[in-house]
Amino acid sequence: MTELNGIGIGETAAEGLIHRVETEFNPKPKNHSGSVEEQVAILKPAIEAITAEMEALAESEHDGEIFEALSMLVADEALFDEAVAKIEQGSDAGTSFYQATVDMSEILKDDPDFAERASDMLDLAKRVWAKTEGINLELEIPEGESLILVAEDFAPADTAKFNSSVKGVITKNGGPTSHVAILCRSKSIPALVGVRDADKLTSGQAVLIDPAGDRVLIGGKVDQATVSMAFIPEFDEPLIPVYGNVGSAADAQKAEAGGATGVGLFRTEFVFLNQAETPSQSEQAKAYQSVIEEAPQGEFIARTLDAGSDKPLPFLEIEDEENPALGIRGFRINDTNPLFSGEQLKALKAAGDAAGRKVSVMAPMVSRLSEAKEFAQLARGHGFERVGIMVETPSIIFQLKHLEGVVDFLSIGTNDLSQYLFAADRLHPKLGNLLDVWQPALLESISYTVEQANKVGIKVGVCGEAASDPLLAVVLAGLGVHTVSASPSQVENVTNALKAVNKAQAIKIAEIALSKNRANEARNAAKQAFADR
Repeated sequence: MTELNGIGIGETAAEGLIHRVETEFNPKPKNHSGSVEEQVAILKPAIEAITAEMEALAESEHDGEIFEALSMLVADEALFDEAVAKIEQGSDAGTSFYQATVDMSEILKDDPDFAERASDMLDLAKRVWAKTEGINLELEIPEGESLILVAEDFAPADTAKFNSSVKGVITKNGGPTSHVAILCRSKSIPALVGVRDADKLTSGQAVLIDPAGDRVLIGGKVDQATVSMAFIPEFDEPLIPVYGNVGSAADAQKAEAGGATGVGLFRTEFVFLNQAETPSQSEQAKAYQSVIEEAPQGEFIARTLDAGSDKPLPFLEIEDEENPALGIRGFRINDTNPLFSGEQLKALKAAGDAAGRKVSVMAPMVSRLSEAKEFAQLARGHGFERVGIMVETPSIIFQLKHLEGVVDFLSIGTNDLSQYLFAADRLHPKLGNLLDVWQPALLESISYTVEQANKVGIKVGVCGEAASDPLLAVVLAGLGVHTVSASPSQVENVTNALKAVNKAQAIKIAEIALSKNRANEARNAAKQAFADR
């Protein structure tokens, strides 16, 4: 029986028939015979329509921040200007926009930090082109069958079209933090990403997708699947508190419904999307309050603006960078926009007061002790009692011994920490193995962070994708992490996993995982240790 390997997303296996989806697209260049103004009048509504679609998905879909970022990308003014330049050279509206996107991709093709965004942008450009032509290019999936979708990759907007017939997803590209992986995990659809031999699969083949075993079995049956984890609660309370990651009022409601006892990450940047002008303090406060009021009772931690040239916001006026992941982003924005940080903190404090909730704040992308001190002083000066920072850069880990009395808590963002720890863009389609949250070096980094933080009396939480993996949440608890904050859709599963173990068991499972040399070995050993507990 033929077996194909990749990186499994989820634990539940599924049988189905392969349904290949061709995602390649190349519109033929076409010249227009009208005026430039006429073509621009065709292009603008098409861009606005796709922007509106992404914004609607941001409101309705899990992990809406992905679609929020896409809405910003398609509305990029520089890209529009490039398209207009091509219209002036004679190309029609749709192909001008698409070619402008292709040109941008070619310029940045060797920049690994652009890899995933290039794929997303080309998909958006395809959708804009289709709008100008009056063509429907939406993903169509047959109803009433059990299908395993296969493609090079799926654009985030494609995942919104997944219906009840979709029992699993297989992609040739991508890794555990790619958009399709995140969205499949949120939708509880088993997936296998980074399957190099995915081209061998043909439509109509019966297969078993077995994410727990990191494999696809051609002709396989469910009874051949790797035994999935059964997280049966044995205790009334989870070993450590489980919070939710939210970016909207809808997310906050989902987190509470899943049993979250607080919010460990409120992504504040959602309110700024597609705004050319800096939102006023009152506008910000109103938007923040709407989320706070829907959030589960307990601690509420807001992350200050996490944006930059990799997540462009027009009003920030940050120049394009060759390597945006290593550029002006996170708290570094304070150097170029010092007034904004104060305004945002005032708005967050006002929103919390209006909602009758105490809000804690933390800064992203802190890499120096001086930055931690600067943020802490700024936040406390605006009345915040609990102040923290994100641990996303290796450099700050080695400064933790100096943070006593400076911050009250740390939150480890495993997505970015992995990216910088392994020098691998977290969204690069070919670097998924390096970014597996079970990588021993990442686990060792978390363990060291907790150890150093404990010495100075600072509590540590985890709010990256690692915290949404139920088994890994057990390992994190065993490493001494004080809280985890999961995606709303995973809060219940993570909670059940942490209700299934005691402290001694979690420590043993963590020790066994740490003893391994490879990510898959660590994960498999932890599974066995959990089963044997």
